[in-house]
Amino acid sequence: MSKNRAYKPAQYLGIMVCETRGDLPIPEKSFCRRLCEVGRKHGITVFVFSPTWLRPKLGYIVGYAYTDKGWERGAFPIPKVVYDRCYYPTLHKYLETQRAIQRLNELASITFLGRGLKGKWDVYQIMCGYEAVKPYLPETVLYESITTLREWIESCGGEAFLKPHGGSHGKNTLYVRRQDGKLRIRGRDASNDIVERVFKQEEAGYRWIHQWVGRRKFIMQPYLYLNNRNEEPFDIRSLVQKNEHGEWQLTGMAVRRGKPGSLTSNLHGGGHAEAAIPFLEHEFGIDKTATLIESIKELSQQIPILLEECHGRLAELGIDFGVDRNGNLWVLEVNSKPGRSIFLQMNDRSTALKSVENPIVYARYLLLRQLRRVLS
Repeated sequence: MSKNRAYKPAQYLGIMVCETRGDLPIPEKSFCRRLCEVGRKHGITVFVFSPTWLRPKLGYIVGYAYTDKGWERGAFPIPKVVYDRCYYPTLHKYLETQRAIQRLNELASITFLGRGLKGKWDVYQIMCGYEAVKPYLPETVLYESITTLREWIESCGGEAFLKPHGGSHGKNTLYVRRQDGKLRIRGRDASNDIVERVFKQEEAGYRWIHQWVGRRKFIMQPYLYLNNRNEEPFDIRSLVQKNEHGEWQLTGMAVRRGKPGSLTSNLHGGGHAEAAIPFLEHEFGIDKTATLIESIKELSQQIPILLEECHGRLAELGIDFGVDRNGNLWVLEVNSKPGRSIFLQMNDRSTALKSVENPIVYARYLLLRQLRRVLS
């Protein structure tokens, strides 16, 4: 890695991340490298920074740019446009980063490509307000106590699915089943390792779940059987992004298929990606698949617009859809900081490139709009 370098004035896009350990203290290194490379093709200097690296007295921020010489550490002006890729492992990290972002905004007015969505409960409540989306949402309630969980399991036929309000990658999820006076629990912990417990006394199981939840906010849903004929869990990830005109478009979709007996299909939990249409046609037939794909495309166009009405500007969304054994389509989750490794994994290089290029061309759209306002 090269020594510090001072960068001359140019069109800048800052990729905002939370600092990691190591000689190159940034996450998603491969993705960030590709963003830098695509940025150069479009005349934009892309660099990666943590808001905690601000040098306010000197008026610049430390960051890393990928050049033809590799990664270089440099002193950059505070960017006018920022692509937020921060993931917060702890509340402390979140609060620290938010304070740093506030200091950045005090020095320069920053435009974010999009601001991160709030947690699952907030997103669910927003989407419930729209009749076009509501029929596709699994009924969802907040976990409040052992009593609310017991009542929920009773109302859902002896089963329940618990998710953390602010979680991702299938971590800390629990499937709970009451059977023969026992409470069976299956899930994944914070490290995405499988957790399995059987409690002969239901109350002991409920107490264990209550301790698992702790002070965190969790939601409860009915357990949907989203498995194929081989008992492999699967879902469909739809990636929607704003393009060079600031308009929403469907970049691509893919099926994520988990291992047999696994609770989730997330790639981080050992799943793999494959083309959506052939998979669905094998499971549901050609006609049903055509109907499912049409509905997925329609919802993928509607959901971003509806969420922006309440939330404010967004740049991209990963929308996860499930299909149950009866062929019913469900909106499972919406993520405002989606990954895109599914397209590389299924060797769809054209869509993989487009998924990286869209944030760059949308940033250029915002930068040019800023420039026109200055000149007018």
